[in-house]
Amino acid sequence: MKQFIIGLFLLISMNNLTAQKVLDKIVAVVDNEIILQSELNFQVASVAAQRHLNPNDEKLKREVLNKMIEEKLVYAKAKLDSIQVTDAEVNTQLENQINYFIQQYG
Repeated sequence: MKQFIIGLFLLISMNNLTAQKVLDKIVAVVDNEIILQSELNFQVASVAAQRHLNPNDEKLKREVLNKMIEEKLVYAKAKLDSIQVTDAEVNTQLENQINYFIQQYG
């Protein structure tokens, strides 16, 4: 009986593994950012609706994907080039500017 229950459990487990569906997939990776198939489909549908084009056109999909990749590259470059400042640094600089204007204009 114990072997029957284990066998039944394994059979159900294997059936669940084969019945799983892919919900989404990664179509591109840029730096640490990913572009999902669902994001691409949404953007393609949006562009196709705006331009009155066929959303199933492969050329349109490539163009939209390339544009999305370019945006991710710009975002990655911006993160590298960005300067981070603390609130204390901002407040200090603001106080310096206020004091300067007070000295200049009274």
